[in-house]
Amino acid sequence: MVNAFLLAALAAAASPQADRLESLCAPLRQGVAMDLAGISYRPEQAYAPGDAVATVDARQSMLLLPDGRFLLRTSNLYPGDIEFRYRTLGDRGGERTIDELGWRDGDTLQQDDAVTVARDLADLRMLAPGLLACDAIEQHRGKPAAGDAIVFKDGAGRDVTLAFDASGDPASAQRDADLYRYEDWSAQDGVRIPARVVHLREGRERERWTVVRARPARSGDTALLSLPDGHRPADPSPPLHATPLGQGAYRIDGAPSGYHTGFVVGEKGIVLFDAPIDVDEARRVRAVIEKTAPGRAITHVVVSHVHGDHVAGLPAYAEAEVRVGAGGVTALRRQLGDRLPPRVREVREAETINLGDRRVQVLPLASDHAATMLVGFDPASGTLFQGDLFYLPERGPVPVAFTTGRELVALIESAHLDVRTLVGVHGRSGTPADLRDAVARMPARNDRGCVGEQMTGTAVCSVPAD
Repeated sequence: MVNAFLLAALAAAASPQADRLESLCAPLRQGVAMDLAGISYRPEQAYAPGDAVATVDARQSMLLLPDGRFLLRTSNLYPGDIEFRYRTLGDRGGERTIDELGWRDGDTLQQDDAVTVARDLADLRMLAPGLLACDAIEQHRGKPAAGDAIVFKDGAGRDVTLAFDASGDPASAQRDADLYRYEDWSAQDGVRIPARVVHLREGRERERWTVVRARPARSGDTALLSLPDGHRPADPSPPLHATPLGQGAYRIDGAPSGYHTGFVVGEKGIVLFDAPIDVDEARRVRAVIEKTAPGRAITHVVVSHVHGDHVAGLPAYAEAEVRVGAGGVTALRRQLGDRLPPRVREVREAETINLGDRRVQVLPLASDHAATMLVGFDPASGTLFQGDLFYLPERGPVPVAFTTGRELVALIESAHLDVRTLVGVHGRSGTPADLRDAVARMPARNDRGCVGEQMTGTAVCSVPAD
């Protein structure tokens, strides 16, 4: 129920603003369903090492109800056709999230508390300025002058400043370092909405959304507020340790980030595969490696590719020689500056690292995910080390592969590698049979899940980004 006194006070101070806020809010008092398509900018996730930011194809569909219940579906497509697709169901008490494709989180049910859901809901409302108009009416705590901005609190207690354009429509909403711009307003399904929402943080554009469709929530929409069966909370994480893979090959498990570092021990030293996710974690990983192979120096670090989450721990291995794919030095210097280990060499053709009693192969791979992709193979143990080419979740069935899985199959076959174990930076270890199964089930094309179909009836996957 609108506070009549506040609305009257707002109208007395600035009647045009009050009228416009009320016209924006009124159709959405029972909630809103929205479909958006656009682009998101992700630092150090680009295909080419010379590019600092990846432009990611993003889709989002949401149902927000006035009692705090909501449903959110997201789809983000990275180079190599790697898609993150999540579904979140929540209310003011908390939220639950599943990985709809099952490759990153398997059958894990992620759960977050009321504090997290308050912030998430407030973030989603920034994409629906009609809901901000309702907040301005119901939570207004000052007297705006005509043509000026209105300040109010969001659901997480943060100040939001809603500013207006010359026609009286909201032009932007500012909250701390985040600015949302609303462009090109029009009416659709009885709701006045902007055609675009542009999100900037500290002056840099982070997301650009096209509002495909927005409509008032309907009574039947509550049937959408569900998650599929078969998901359960994550298992307790084990302590940080090295898991033997046989014949002197290991994988680090139990890292706080959930990432894995592989390593091979030889009489002349140790070769590592990737250094995620920051220096502090890498130092903890290093301590486990040194305990597992006392007296052996870490002589080499092979970087699977130069995305930030795979290389941020490199400064923990300052004395090692870093091997990176062609062109990768540019990205490493950009990310690490003077913290980059001094000995870095680009690998342009297949080569071998001599550890004395064993030799480890380093193989470049032409991948659609990253131009600097390298794969490591230890013939003695039959272990192949790779990053982002093939995914198995920590728990759950083998998911369908992405294009990168097909690339890995081609490399194994062309190089005649006798692989027995596949070790990834993400998820559990697998077998060649797992890889073949995942690739065999790949669809002819990625339909992106049409994430909007369940919200407004609009197939978001068919609408190009603005």
